[in-house]
Amino acid sequence: MKSRDIISSLFWMATGIGISYGGYDLEVGNMHDPGSGFMFFWVGIIMIGLTLIILIKAVREKGVQGELNVLWKEIRWKKVISVLASLFLYAYLLNTLGFILTTILLLIFLFKAVEPQKWSWAILGAIICTLTAYGLFHFWLGCQLPQGLLGA
Repeated sequence: MKSRDIISSLFWMATGIGISYGGYDLEVGNMHDPGSGFMFFWVGIIMIGLTLIILIKAVREKGVQGELNVLWKEIRWKKVISVLASLFLYAYLLNTLGFILTTILLLIFLFKAVEPQKWSWAILGAIICTLTAYGLFHFWLGCQLPQGLLGA
């Protein structure tokens, strides 16, 4: 576990640094008058702190010989590539097909391809997740989502 924890914590620490830097560029502000980057900055700082804890723990822990080789052998590359391709396709089709239709199609694919579920569960889960996200972002937060073919 040592190598995996070190690699992942370094990745997430770099991500946290990037998020904090982006938030700082957007203007952090203060607690009483937060700027547009306030939340990003502090989320990045929290990420950095949490990954530091994991990194310190992993460095102190004794590793297993050849552990890094096992890390790469266990990856199911076909699934990784299919998920990445589906995410790029999702981003490409989002404006054309709209949020609801594109998200339902993506989730059905992910529910069937990554850890295969029954069709009924995949479709029902995709619809519930999509409508929940749509309600959260569109109605509650007031975000404009791509309408696409359905006009919603």
